[in-house]
Amino acid sequence: MTSSICFDRYHQIITVKIVKHTDRSLELANQNRRCLWGLLFATPFIIAGLIATAATVKVTTLMCQRNPSNQIDCHRTIAGIIGTETELILGHLKSVKIVKTSGTGVVLETSGGDVTLAPYKAVVADSQERTADRLNAFIKDPQQATISVAQDDRWMNLLWSGNFVGGGVVIALYALAIPLQMSCKFQRDLDRVTIAKKYLLYGNRQTVLPLSTIKHALVREILFSISGDRQPLYTIDLIPLDARKVSLSVSIKNLTECQRLVKIVDRLVRHHQGSLHQTS
Repeated sequence: MTSSICFDRYHQIITVKIVKHTDRSLELANQNRRCLWGLLFATPFIIAGLIATAATVKVTTLMCQRNPSNQIDCHRTIAGIIGTETELILGHLKSVKIVKTSGTGVVLETSGGDVTLAPYKAVVADSQERTADRLNAFIKDPQQATISVAQDDRWMNLLWSGNFVGGGVVIALYALAIPLQMSCKFQRDLDRVTIAKKYLLYGNRQTVLPLSTIKHALVREILFSISGDRQPLYTIDLIPLDARKVSLSVSIKNLTECQRLVKIVDRLVRHHQGSLHQTS
């Protein structure tokens, strides 16, 4: 029994083993943990997106009332995915301004200090300019007793936080499409090639092809690596006569070993094709 062993940056071992090799049969077995590393890599994106969604996808409503001494008291209600909370704005409202840096938006200038209308980051848009103008007009108009304004940041912030969740889901789906284990059996006596794959999500899948329909094997370079490093990865494909290519190995970094295994597979295929021609 021989094997190819290759270490990547995560210190995992990726093997392609020749379990059995005779003139009449060949069996390869290999395993891969990049699926698990891919899921691990996707998790922070999904968690960050969910936290951002819970923290920023909200509607903030400000209620202000002028008291008999012409001072303005306000309280705000923040409704989000995880619930609704109401709090009193400390101090009396004096004026309102817009701060466009760092997603601040509407800022209430009170006798107790500055208070942001929305206590989270948001995209500063024209609607917030209009909100500030309405509040400043209310402050200057002693005839207006109350005012209510709302800042709806649900859709804009959902698009922003959804990028993290969507990116994490894409990475996770890509990872789940990587088999954890694969095996390939070439049986000349049965004129059969059996390729078995085990997935974390999809379970066990099996492909059976007539060995006589196989043209050859080849090494294919994988352009995208879920591990994030720049070292190329390679896999081995079988090329049938009348069907699309079928992968018979997980991705590994050892190109020389892939080429050696391809030569072994091609030699078995040529011998089988030769024996079929002699028989016919």
